[in-house]
Amino acid sequence: MEEQGNRGAREGKRLGPAVSSVDMVVTLVAVVVVLAGLSVSLIFPPDAPDTPVAHEGRRTGTASAAPAADLPPAPSATDTGGVLVPPLAMEAERQSAQLVCQAQIGTTQFTALSYNIKSARAGSLDRLLGVMQQSKATVILLQEVDYKRRSTGSVDQAGWFAERLGGWGSAFGRNVTFGDGLYGTAVVSKYPIVSSENTPLPNIGRAQPRGLLHVVINVEGVEVSIYSTHLDNTSANIRTAQASRISSILAADPRPKILGGDMNTWPNSGPERILSSRLSDSFVVAGSGGGATHPAGHPRTRIDYLLYGGPDLTATSSVVMPAGGSDHLPVRADFTLGGIKTEKCSGDAKAKPRDPATPSGTVD
Repeated sequence: MEEQGNRGAREGKRLGPAVSSVDMVVTLVAVVVVLAGLSVSLIFPPDAPDTPVAHEGRRTGTASAAPAADLPPAPSATDTGGVLVPPLAMEAERQSAQLVCQAQIGTTQFTALSYNIKSARAGSLDRLLGVMQQSKATVILLQEVDYKRRSTGSVDQAGWFAERLGGWGSAFGRNVTFGDGLYGTAVVSKYPIVSSENTPLPNIGRAQPRGLLHVVINVEGVEVSIYSTHLDNTSANIRTAQASRISSILAADPRPKILGGDMNTWPNSGPERILSSRLSDSFVVAGSGGGATHPAGHPRTRIDYLLYGGPDLTATSSVVMPAGGSDHLPVRADFTLGGIKTEKCSGDAKAKPRDPATPSGTVD
């Protein structure tokens, strides 16, 4: 046992100096690493931030040895929802937008149809609806229209057509009151109806009351007057008085306008000349084919018209449709309307103005 203890003591004496040498080496390495790190920090200081922070009332940017008074003022920044944008950039963007968008004045096309439907007594409502759909008209002027008369099914005929044409607007002008309903003229329009008014026309004795239904529609931002009427069928004198009253109403209306209806008078007659003094006849200007509208089975005379006038309105075609369902044939005309205001931006499609709400109803 004593021999083993002496051998361990001798081995401990041999290991002691080796361990001390290792500790010294490790310590020296650590010191060198620390000194190297300090040297790097002194030689290469940390980079400045890439983007200066703007503060109100202070200039921003990297530091400079030049005096502060010689530094040009940095552009002020405007807070636009959390993004700092120099005012000059905002102004350039605004001017660029103004240059890209341009207001324009253009034209549009629409189709009108005038149709005496004889209260749907000569054919069904469905048959008359088919004629209207075939015409591709976007505004329809009707005469001899019933409103909830028991003898024709208690139907609002103008409203019935409007609903089945796609939820259009309609206006009815009462000329005669029966015990169970009304009778008169109407307008059915794809375009929004702005207003409607029915004006009684001159009458003599016991002749049937007549009226002029005036409906203002909004065609892509332009107001257009639509007049539907049905003149007397018994007296030239009454028709002349009625035409004169209509002419005076039209003279006071500055809008583009269309007058359609069953005039019960032939071309170049007294009443027709009165109306044509202020309006143009679409069939005379742009008509094709035969112009006779009555009687429907064997038409011999032209007593149904689509007349027009006012600024920026031109007839481009007109035709009498070979349709059934009534004792009259309908007159169809295509029109070009100017004064349509649009805005075009970077080749985008034109932006149409907002249309007002579409009222419907019955007017006296």
